[in-house]
Amino acid sequence: MVNFGNMMHRAYKLRIYPNQAQKELLDKTFGCCRFLYNKMLEERKQVYKELKDDKDSLYNYKYNTENKYKQEYPFLKEVDSKALQSEWRHLKSAYDNFFRNLKKGIKKGFPKFKSKKNRQSYTTFNVNENCKIDFNNKKLKLPKIKTWIKYRDSRVFVEDIKHITVSKTKSGKYFASILIELESNISPKQVLEEDKIIGFDMSASKFLITKEFALSNPRFYRKEEADLQRLHREVSRKKKGSNNRNRARIKLARLYEKVENRKRDWVHKITRLLSEHFDCVILEDLNLKGMQRFNSGLSKSVSLDFSWNQFVTILKYKMEQRGKRLILVDRFFPSSKLCSKCGYKNKTLTLQDRKWICPKCKKWHDRDVNASINIRKEGLKILKQDNITIVNINNHSAVGTTVEAFGEDVRLSFREQFSVKNESIAL
Repeated sequence: MVNFGNMMHRAYKLRIYPNQAQKELLDKTFGCCRFLYNKMLEERKQVYKELKDDKDSLYNYKYNTENKYKQEYPFLKEVDSKALQSEWRHLKSAYDNFFRNLKKGIKKGFPKFKSKKNRQSYTTFNVNENCKIDFNNKKLKLPKIKTWIKYRDSRVFVEDIKHITVSKTKSGKYFASILIELESNISPKQVLEEDKIIGFDMSASKFLITKEFALSNPRFYRKEEADLQRLHREVSRKKKGSNNRNRARIKLARLYEKVENRKRDWVHKITRLLSEHFDCVILEDLNLKGMQRFNSGLSKSVSLDFSWNQFVTILKYKMEQRGKRLILVDRFFPSSKLCSKCGYKNKTLTLQDRKWICPKCKKWHDRDVNASINIRKEGLKILKQDNITIVNINNHSAVGTTVEAFGEDVRLSFREQFSVKNESIAL
């Protein structure tokens, strides 16, 4: 969900079940959109190569539109024109993001050519009600496809469709992500309760750690790692292009999807609980690639067992839809090296030092717990700089007595929400 002033955008993802003729047209649309995107990217790269020394000519150059390509390649006329137009928007957005990162000093993210091996998708826009949904019969109407497509989902929502993104997974499943527009009266809270402001430090072993409790990492990938390796071997042993290899590939893709679905489901449950119980969540703006370079043991944890960027993105919109806040502390803030009691900076602290004693005040610290306290303090400073009022309510109506639970494995039991034994929220 994304909030735009008084309007709010919300997406609903439905699994669709196209028949054979519909599948062929959807697959053709995927291919045409991919072809057009690659052609436009190729043109831009060629023009830059020829005119890079003449900035005025490069800036004023008129690139071919999708209509020009349709004249050159007539088969593009067989698919949805709005889907082709969206590829130009996607390429422009990719370039905008690349140059925005360059201004920040991040030299990555240059647009790449699309491959048939990667996720296949296209986006079409609702113009003159060419995108429709029938909730009673559970059918979806897409442009250029004459017949309705069946879907399976029980949700009913306001039918003000902005656009629909159709995608196909590697295992052959089709999905439609429907973006709708809603009116929103939600505004960010200007008064926050101090007891409902929490800071977390990210840990490979515990995922999120704070003074009161720790959220452990379920390690969904590692649980399936042996089966994934076995299926990879099965695929490699099959003859390329054979039906047996294709069946083995689909079996492998389904297991990967299972892992990804479990990870995403777990993230949604955690972020829902955090957004319900806290007015403000404070995290570090982590440089995960840099962390992996210095600590190779983090690679599986931060890239395969969970997705930090996915967690932050989902938590952000769930906090915003409740009028709450997510604060990201600067990645260069020395949260682990600062003593949370006296403020002394331990410059000699290394990644291997998990516990340390402050030379100045003799306070004993657990590295991750100490970092979470410092992250919270820094977040409070940012809130005050933004003129947010922080009040201290001592009646504990929302937050119960704090229980020191660090060291215990607080695995989220989603029937019981947070266990009262292990955390500080009185449910």
